[in-house]
Amino acid sequence: MNTLASLHPGALAVINAVRAEGALMHRLAALGLRAGNQLLVLRQARFGGPIHVRIGTTELYLRRADACHVEVALSDVMQPVSTGGSRPVVSIESPRA
Repeated sequence: MNTLASLHPGALAVINAVRAEGALMHRLAALGLRAGNQLLVLRQARFGGPIHVRIGTTELYLRRADACHVEVALSDVMQPVSTGGSRPVVSIESPRA
């Protein structure tokens, strides 16, 4: 089993599961660490420091202790990032006098 903490910079992976409970689970989910999401490891600080990752268009730093709870599978293909599609443009005009 690979965890996010075991990956090296440049590694591309897909999140299989987040094995955390309570507040940590909610925090990781709020950061975008959910099953099925793809991530790229950008940097790792030395001496057990934080890990810099990109999930979609978001970059974040994660403590190694928290990264140990994220189970991943290595990937070799970058999936396109969904931006949620296009939104209709609404025009608001000021009333004419």
